[in-house]
Amino acid sequence: MADPRADASVGDIDLGLILQHARDAITVQGADGRLVYANGAAAELMGFPDAAALLAAPLASVMASYELLDEGGNALQLDQLPGRRALEGEEAPEALIHFIDRARGIERWSLVRSVAIQNEASARYVVNAFQDVTKLKQREVSLRVLADAADVLGRSSDYGETLQDLADTVVPELADWCVVDVLDAGRTNRVAVAHADAAKVALANELQMRYPPDPNSPISPAAVARSGEPVLIERVTDDIVAQNAQDDEHLERMRALGIRSAVILPLVARGNVLGAMSLVRAETPRSYSSDDLPLLLELARRAALAVDNARLMHETTQALRLRDEFLATLSHDMRTPLATILGYLQISQRQIGRLEGAERVGEFLERAERTTVRMAHFVSELMDVSLITAGQPIPLVTEAVDLNAIVERSLNEHRQLDGTHELVLDRSREPAIALTDPARVERILENLLSNAIKFSPEGSTVRISVEATPDEAAVKVTDEGVGIPAGELALIFQRFHRAATAKGAPGVGLGLSGAREVARRMGGDLTAESEEGRGSTFTLRIPTQPPGDAVPEGESAASA
Repeated sequence: MADPRADASVGDIDLGLILQHARDAITVQGADGRLVYANGAAAELMGFPDAAALLAAPLASVMASYELLDEGGNALQLDQLPGRRALEGEEAPEALIHFIDRARGIERWSLVRSVAIQNEASARYVVNAFQDVTKLKQREVSLRVLADAADVLGRSSDYGETLQDLADTVVPELADWCVVDVLDAGRTNRVAVAHADAAKVALANELQMRYPPDPNSPISPAAVARSGEPVLIERVTDDIVAQNAQDDEHLERMRALGIRSAVILPLVARGNVLGAMSLVRAETPRSYSSDDLPLLLELARRAALAVDNARLMHETTQALRLRDEFLATLSHDMRTPLATILGYLQISQRQIGRLEGAERVGEFLERAERTTVRMAHFVSELMDVSLITAGQPIPLVTEAVDLNAIVERSLNEHRQLDGTHELVLDRSREPAIALTDPARVERILENLLSNAIKFSPEGSTVRISVEATPDEAAVKVTDEGVGIPAGELALIFQRFHRAATAKGAPGVGLGLSGAREVARRMGGDLTAESEEGRGSTFTLRIPTQPPGDAVPEGESAASA
């Protein structure tokens, strides 16, 4: 038995007035499926001035004006709607339905719930509630596209390829057409076009070739690139199309595209406008509005950063290529005059005995010769670095050499140049014979000894030792200097890297990287052990067999 107090309380409330002011759309269907009630929100949702007008319209014609899709984008039939299922006595779970108003060009998403009100015989009424979730769905799509765009924009350093991938990502979620133009020498250059239909992409490219956009038109990519401000055309009228057509055939082709709405966005990075991205809706009924601009401008900003980063990378690569070419040319050109200077010095020393004060002059010439030889070594090392950086092979001239002799010669040269360190040699008992390029080994030792002296305090000891096994010969250079921080030991052989303990000392960070690469090209290796504040040990290992790309003994090599 019903509670009389509940009936009384309901009787005091005007339910019709409450439902009319509800924010969700509410309708009631009779047993025959006709609408018997609708509130104001339902009338507004379906494009009617009031509930009475909606109820007076045939339900079949009302529903025929809509395209109904499920959450996955599949077409829905009327008998699949929750209200129809509830009228048939079936279970009617809530459903997310995409309503597309064909006439008005409006898209909406609604969460639909239907409840049957039954008597003892059958369902007499079904109450339908439509919760509008359009903004939530649009935000969901927007965030997904931005996430996909972030992934796309980080894939390639070729901005043309990247922007085409971005355009393909934007279509069809945010646009039916996506076109990207980039500024090049003051003119816009089209780099990407996307549409779901490949035939329409071909049509757009043909139109671009035959009818380039007028750069003076206020709704052209060129105008947006000049102003840096977006252009929003919520509704593209036939008058707008006609104003931008260049002849009758152009007008006919543009009309065939069926453009409904468009927005042109500037691509801005670091304060510079790099181009424009045009988004167009044709098949999609929903028009762009000012509410869409924040998302679309963020998308354009990310695209601009990709273009800017790609250009910076290209410029950096070009600069590095030019630098390497310069170093290679400089190394090559400096070798001839150095060889000439060295030749005249050697001739002068042989003839010095005929001059007065020969002993003193001979000493000066000897110093000049040693300095010239060291400079020639430096130029040759610079040329090796240039070849390595350019990815070119280093020609090697190999011969059987005793590393003891090379080490002793290098150590004696440094003893004559440096009187502030004790340089100690521990020779191997047996000859340390290696099949290698002696000139390059000598240059590597020159680099290691110079570093050991440079980074060691005066009066300290620099020790160089030679060891030999049947497979390899090894030379170790140990100092008592500043050492290398533990966190930087793995980086010490990278080009242009200098340890924190090397600050203030001359150098650019190329010597060790080039020395290790040369050692590896010879089939060996260069490694380092160090403890900050307690010195370092560098070990050069040379195989006793020649490397595969070595030049046989006696043949010339460009950088030997």
